[in-house]
Amino acid sequence: MIQLKKRAFIMAGILCSLLTAESFASALPANEETSVYVNGSLQVEVLTVNNRTLVQLATLNDPAWNISYDSKKKTVVVSNPSNKKSILLKAGEKSAEVNGKKVAIDAPVTVKEGRTYVPLRLLSEQMGGYVSFNKEENRAVIRTPSGQANYETLMSGDLAEARDVASRLELVYERGTEPLPVTGEGFTTTNAYPKGEALRLKREYKGMTWYAEVNKEGLLIVKWQKDSLDEKNESGTPPKSFGEGVFFSDNFMSGLLVYGTVNAVGELSELGRIDLAGDGDKEPSLAVPIEGESREDAVTGALTVH
Repeated sequence: MIQLKKRAFIMAGILCSLLTAESFASALPANEETSVYVNGSLQVEVLTVNNRTLVQLATLNDPAWNISYDSKKKTVVVSNPSNKKSILLKAGEKSAEVNGKKVAIDAPVTVKEGRTYVPLRLLSEQMGGYVSFNKEENRAVIRTPSGQANYETLMSGDLAEARDVASRLELVYERGTEPLPVTGEGFTTTNAYPKGEALRLKREYKGMTWYAEVNKEGLLIVKWQKDSLDEKNESGTPPKSFGEGVFFSDNFMSGLLVYGTVNAVGELSELGRIDLAGDGDKEPSLAVPIEGESREDAVTGALTVH
């Protein structure tokens, strides 16, 4: 029962993030502020201080980092045992202590409405994280150590593990793509992939189908969207046929992952079902190995952009 409650919470967060990303994209003005993604998730609440971006401390939770906050002293201590670094930040101050030495920072820790915001670049760079900035889309992408590990798996790792990461990614809209409202009902999310691939997928949820591609930042970019219900609206450019492929359906209400193959004309053949109750604290996988497949779309090269 505990695992089912935990899974319900996780899936609610995933679906909420999916819808939040759509709403954010549709509301962006022509001169929008920088959008910030931490480990692939859009940060709706960010602060800009002295032209520098601050994110909520809670979004930077990572098994590789030890984070503590003293509400009375209004200090934050973040340490990373792997690189033997520790940072002390105090609200309002324009300097930080890195391994006991003072370092000037462009923006101080800020406490607003009970939430603590920290300068993302200082933490991510000093603590073994990764930062990149997309000028064309005015987008900052930050990955903590565990987020970087997932990114490397997604781009060049084992096929089933890469698909598991991709299946959890939020949909991201860029300029020129118009999000359609999700009007259907249901609790099943299906991700379909071309044979041997993890970086392209079709996602179906509540009568809506998306085609999306993972970009070099590790974000799942929407290229096409179609509503099979009501007015059958469509946006973007439809993809070419996947040919043969595989599918993974997360049946939330039944707690099952149904998986199988897709032939060249789109017919599904079920291969099996897996209980998604989980094993202890480990999250259940949303993809499994399919016999006869090997990865064909692995991306190698400079994957760790600072």
